[in-house]
Amino acid sequence: MLGFQSLVISSFSSLKSNRIKIQSFKANKSQNKFFSNLKAQYNYNIFLNGNDRAKRGVTNEDRYAIVQKPLGIILEEGADGMVFIAKIDPNGNAAKSNFDIRIGDIVVAVSATFGDEVWSTRGVGLDRVLKSIKIRAGDFVTLVLESSEENEDQKNQAEENASQRRTDAREKFGEPVVLDPITLTPVNSSEGEEKKDGFFNFFK
Repeated sequence: MLGFQSLVISSFSSLKSNRIKIQSFKANKSQNKFFSNLKAQYNYNIFLNGNDRAKRGVTNEDRYAIVQKPLGIILEEGADGMVFIAKIDPNGNAAKSNFDIRIGDIVVAVSATFGDEVWSTRGVGLDRVLKSIKIRAGDFVTLVLESSEENEDQKNQAEENASQRRTDAREKFGEPVVLDPITLTPVNSSEGEEKKDGFFNFFK
């Protein structure tokens, strides 16, 4: 009888252990997917000011095109999440629109679902750009375009703005607090480096 109880307890412990491993694997997989999506979505957008992400009207400073659906262009996504024009059908609506549309142009804004305003598409990825075009009400879509050189200038300016915002935040709230990895209590920078090194050396 004792042997049977031991077998049951052992089997239960093994089952529980496997369940914990499965739950841990699912949690890690979910967490990795979250951070992967986060990186893809905010790789560039995180540097933008709120106004750049807001719905806005097209201005005289924008190079834009108003194209009838289907557009007659092939869009691709770059490593930074920016969407660009990879190919233009010479017999398609984009080519016949008489707007200045070039292969390699970055699509930085697309029509909102309704109205004449556009939403920023900087760094949002191909899926969201295609969805925005698909759900656009009506037969025409407005695309705001930039050359790769213009887009690079925008990125550099956005990174400078982000750097300034970080500086302003540090002046307002102070430097980052280093936490002890075991007790989670604040330590000074020099102690933090020593404790961090000691913590990782434990696993070597």
